[in-house]
This record gives sequence, structure tokens and C-alpha cells, in this order.
Amino acid sequence: MPAVSVIIPTFNQARLVGEAIDSALNQTLGAPDVVVVDDGSTDDTPAVLARYDARVRVLRIPHGGPAAARNAGLAVARGRFVAFLDADDLLAPGKLETQAAILKREPELGWTYCDVRIEDTETGTATTASARFDYSHRRLDGWIFPSLVVGNFIPVMAPLVRRAALERVGAFDPGLTSLEDWDLWLRLALEAPARYDPAVLATYRVQAGGLSRDRARMDHQRFRALDKLGRARPEAMAALGMEGRRLMADVHNWFGYRAYAEADWREARRRLAASLRLVPLQRRAPLLLGLAWLRGWAR
Repeated sequence: MPAVSVIIPTFNQARLVGEAIDSALNQTLGAPDVVVVDDGSTDDTPAVLARYDARVRVLRIPHGGPAAARNAGLAVARGRFVAFLDADDLLAPGKLETQAAILKREPELGWTYCDVRIEDTETGTATTASARFDYSHRRLDGWIFPSLVVGNFIPVMAPLVRRAALERVGAFDPGLTSLEDWDLWLRLALEAPARYDPAVLATYRVQAGGLSRDRARMDHQRFRALDKLGRARPEAMAALGMEGRRLMADVHNWFGYRAYAEADWREARRRLAASLRLVPLQRRAPLLLGLAWLRGWAR
């Protein structure tokens, strides 16, 4: 059994996927189990992947998005530990060796993650995840769920995850079209402690037109992920006290306001009432709840 599997989903990234694969193969750990999942590419991706012969395993699936592609890779991965790498991103040569050593040294850990260089290909600017997400004010080690649930600060290529932990929490949710990594990290954070390594061991290249630039879509997916979490693990949100109540109230308000705008009075009433039960003192929610009742009766 290889120590590490690296799963690389790719969709029409023929220009860049070779660099990602090379960064996975050229690890000081030795050749990892590299699984590339071609998510229905229509460009020259198959020709690029053919150059690697037996050095990588290639799966070709109908286009279903990054979550489905990563899950397909997970289903055939052989490593004790698993890393994820998008087709336009890069691993530093020592990443897997450094992180595998951490997990071997601390068997109680379910996962470890590193700092990441973030390059904006449109503006040419660069920063780090620790700077962008202000790691100095976050809990980074151990049971990090209270810090992570506020917002994702771990890029998808940053962690190395123990395979056994992934098997306990399940795979990526293909129903999420973005932030599916955060959804998985949240489940991991409730299952096992983590270790943060401040070394910058990967590069995240933000592309023009990428999903991360679509703020409305990202907000939608964020609230969907939190709504799912609140239904699956209500005790985890309750354990956060008022912060958890406010988070879930925000979720209900987001869906309630959307339902109100779409004249779905029943859903608007349900969501807004749930929000007010969690946080009674609000301004907009009581007004819209009353209007939703009135307009529902008027139909």
C-alpha cells in the first residue's frame, strides 16, 4: 500500500494539468499514487494525460463537477493518506513527506494542513492563506470546528487526510457546486483533531472566471452547507452557544428572504420563524414574517 494518494480532478485544463501532475510526481516522499480524474474534458486533456503512461492512473467520467470527480478518485485511491490537488494548482516537493511524517508521528490526528501561497493570475498579486484569512485570530490545531464553521480558511490542496478518517465522515457532497471542500472539512473537524504546519507547501492559482470569484454563488453554497450541517449535527451547532444560534439564524434568514422574494410564503414563514426562535431580537425578520402571513392569507 502506498503511503499517499493524490487525487487530481481536471476539466478542460490541458494547459495546466501537466504542471499539477509533475508537482505530485516529483515529491521527496517518493512516487505517490497519483489518480487523475478527467471530468469529461473536451480539450486536449486526454493527450496530455497519455504522456504519463503508467506513472499516473487516469479515470474518465462524464462531467459532474469537482466533488463527483474527487469521489471517483477516492473510490480507487490506494494510499493510507489522501491529498487533493486541483488541475491548476501545485504542490511543493516536500509537502507529502512533511505531512505524512506528522500523521505518522501523531496517530491521534485525523488530518494535517499547511499554509498555501495564493496567486491571482488576473492581477499578478500573491499572498498566503494565513494572511488572507488572518490565521493569527483562529484556532488552528486540535478540534478546529468552532473556528472553521465561521468560514473556510483551508484551501483544498492544503490538507493531508488519514484515509480512515475519510471513511468515517464520507466523501465530498456532489450536490454542492462550490465549497464542497469546506463541507468535508467541517465533517472532519467534528470527527478528528488536526495539526497545522505553518510551512507554505502548496500554491493555489486563482483563475479569471473561476468559481471562487462568483460571490453570489459562493454565498448560496455557504448557506446550503451550513443548513445541511445544522440538520445533520444540530448538537454541534448548539454546543457553540450564541455564535451557533446566530449562524443558524443567518442561514434561516437567507433562505427565508429568498423564499419571500419568490412569493413562497409557506417556506418564508417556516424559515423566518425558525430564525426568530434562535435569535428573537431582530429587525427585518419579524416584519417579513408578518408580511408573509398576510400575503399567504390573501391568496
